[in-house]
Amino acid sequence: MPLLTVVTQNIWGMNNQWQERANEIGRNMHDLNVDIVCIQETAPDHFEYLRAHSFRHFPYAYYAPSDDGSVTPWAQGLAAFSRLAALETGKVDIGRELETRNPWMRILQYIKLQLPSGQSVAVFNTHLFLSSMQKKTGIKTCLDVMQREEFVDCTHILTGDFNINLDTQQEYLAPLAENQYADMWIAKNGDKIGYTDPHHLDRPLAKRIDGHFTQRDRLDRVKTVSRVNMEAINDGDLLLSDHIGVMARLDLDSPTREHRV
Repeated sequence: MPLLTVVTQNIWGMNNQWQERANEIGRNMHDLNVDIVCIQETAPDHFEYLRAHSFRHFPYAYYAPSDDGSVTPWAQGLAAFSRLAALETGKVDIGRELETRNPWMRILQYIKLQLPSGQSVAVFNTHLFLSSMQKKTGIKTCLDVMQREEFVDCTHILTGDFNINLDTQQEYLAPLAENQYADMWIAKNGDKIGYTDPHHLDRPLAKRIDGHFTQRDRLDRVKTVSRVNMEAINDGDLLLSDHIGVMARLDLDSPTREHRV
């Protein structure tokens, strides 16, 4: 396993021919030999379809519900599909969304794995707040979880739909930078546009809200970061999601800078 490949994809739930879209995303992930796919906007019955059909090539599937649906207008949750078995999985509630049209609980899902090489990796999947006043809370809670003792020896991959413009809203991301976490896209692509949202046929892409962060001293392990699942199907009239996915490839057998001689 020379590289670890991780994709984040807001899959747009059960909207607009969702089975066709999900199946095509699943085929893309299989063809690209992705190891871990982190999904946002999936309900329990939606997840069961993804596990049985769209992502059936992944032997391990983990679901984290945001709540029981008693407050929200529909069930919500996060999911991860993996070629590697997790040593530990779980979720942390971040807080209930104050936007009245989307009052579900925002959460952080985590998956701790050990690679065949012996390296430990912790993948943190999230879908953060729409409410501006809650964005800092979301980032701070993610950081608090990543700094737990059980993850201290792991390479951290924080990924998901942040609902923060990762290029222009640095005030929300300051706690990550202060604790030596870096945006993988910027580290590998600089100022190259990596917009992921909104992805509609009648609207241009305008911002980058989906991506990955890792510890700054692990950035030399990040080999490439690119956008995926951009192609429309059905003769070009069906987009795979209202977001573009982002794929990061990491070489976790590479030594970090601090250990190089």
